[in-house]
Amino acid sequence: MNLSHLFILQLMFQPCLQVLLTTYAEQPSYNAELGGDVIMGCRFQPLSQHPNEDLMISWWHSISSAQFRQVYRMSRGQEQVSLQHPDFIGRARLLTQEIKNGWAKLQVSNLRINDAGNYQCVVRTRNGADYKDIHLSVTAPYKTVTKNITESETGRELVLSCQSEGYPMTAVAWLDAHRQHLNASTNIESTQDQLLRITTKIRVGSSQRNNYTCRFQSSGSSAAFLIPGKHELQ
Repeated sequence: MNLSHLFILQLMFQPCLQVLLTTYAEQPSYNAELGGDVIMGCRFQPLSQHPNEDLMISWWHSISSAQFRQVYRMSRGQEQVSLQHPDFIGRARLLTQEIKNGWAKLQVSNLRINDAGNYQCVVRTRNGADYKDIHLSVTAPYKTVTKNITESETGRELVLSCQSEGYPMTAVAWLDAHRQHLNASTNIESTQDQLLRITTKIRVGSSQRNNYTCRFQSSGSSAAFLIPGKHELQ
């Protein structure tokens, strides 16, 4: 247990010194996509015989080793929205129907990239208090590849470019018709949605007949070029 976890437990649960209640993570980590939903769960035993009197469930999101955002809190059957971090208002809820079965399941909707990280599920009853850490990864596959062709300054070469947005960083491979790997120049920018916009380019002879393909490795999305062929120069 690191100092931050100890601090949270001391702050919230003193004088609960003897911990009889035990929590179990449904799974240690979850993977979800940007804009989607995720349900993370931890189980607690023994069940509270008086959930509307002594049960407290809270979920925290770790920003750093010493900073936490409160995602959700329910105490004595009442949601405490005023304590919820603004980033999670309207997006995080507890599946209350699962409490009777000993589950503290948190659903987070419309996932954002910065929702990724470590979460802490904390449960307290008159039997004691306990917590479990769970990790969430949020990804955004590079689904759409935009391709473009421009003519070089001399007119002897064509510049082929591919662009896509996603998260996390991925490698981009360029191949010719003989499956030979080609060297490319790549530029990476961050978007307002915390995605990575990757633009990658190669230069080829304008009269040399060949096929070229760019492929974003993590998603497998690709775009193909036929040179010479029917293409729009910009």
